Amino acid sequence: MYQKLIRPLLFQINPEKAHHLAINSCLVARYTPGAKCLLKCLFLRENPVELMGLKFPNRIGLAAGLDKNAQVADIFASMGFGFVEIGTVTPKAQPGNVKPRLFRIPQDNALINRMGFNNDGLEVIRKRLQRYSKRDFILGGNIGKNTTTDNSFAVNDYQAVMNGIYDLVDYIVLNISCPNIANLCELQNKAYLGTLMSMMDNLRKTKDRYKPLVVKISPDLEQQQINETIELIKEYKFNGIIIANTTTSRSSLTISKEEITSIGQGGLSGKPLFKNTLKMVETIRKELNSSVAIIGSGGIFSVQDAIDLYSAGVNLLQVYTGFIYQGPALVKKLSNIQM
Repeated sequence: MYQKLIRPLLFQINPEKAHHLAINSCLVARYTPGAKCLLKCLFLRENPVELMGLKFPNRIGLAAGLDKNAQVADIFASMGFGFVEIGTVTPKAQPGNVKPRLFRIPQDNALINRMGFNNDGLEVIRKRLQRYSKRDFILGGNIGKNTTTDNSFAVNDYQAVMNGIYDLVDYIVLNISCPNIANLCELQNKAYLGTLMSMMDNLRKTKDRYKPLVVKISPDLEQQQINETIELIKEYKFNGIIIANTTTSRSSLTISKEEITSIGQGGLSGKPLFKNTLKMVETIRKELNSSVAIIGSGGIFSVQDAIDLYSAGVNLLQVYTGFIYQGPALVKKLSNIQM
């Protein structure tokens, strides 16, 4: 139904307007009697696993960016996701980059976005997160800095958001890899990254309850940066790594150079990322023992993609673009895989 009816209708609409329509439809579903139960019956498949000290209903998660503002995490969980990651959350609300900033590339099963951490800000999102206090799914919080915050003060933004959502989520993701924030990728360099990870580890130690910490990396990292990130994960006892964010590369696209130029800058997601995702997982798993969870994200469109990533060493999967193109049926298929 999704691919034959709903997606064709959504794909007739501007991508960002379609996104808002989807979120609003989920809000309607929340208050429609029986809707959540029906979605769970249709799509949710229990396949529990314990990782990072958390009990996941299944291994399939929704990547950050779709429910930026924590509006409908419960509805996405009803669509079959074992965990949902909200955000990226910044201390202050910000509108993001100039529109248009989201583009579909159906020929390649891909998206390009340059959203720019648009979100409602910490205080608003904190209030929404309180709605999920009695949840039956795992909730992650993806944290970032405001665009106007200089990198030399970035640690203050990350600390503020981590403090603000710590008691309201199950795990926290350090996002320093989005290509759509000016100079954000500088935070992936060892000096900046070490400061951020040290702060997060120390802040966690002050809390009454232990929460897993995860870092989300770019697919465009040089090998030296990957090695340094692995060293910091070990040093500051991070519990997981997400491989990976969107890419600035256009090398895997089949569309013309003119079409690529007309779209402009932004992070590419979707099927073209899969080979690189798989390669990165294979490389990084060799350097990290089983105590560190690897969350594979980037180009997952089929059961075979998932099996290949599991074989390479991932523990959990996150989808975003595959979900846009295939709907909740993809989540159902992936969560049925037996490990």
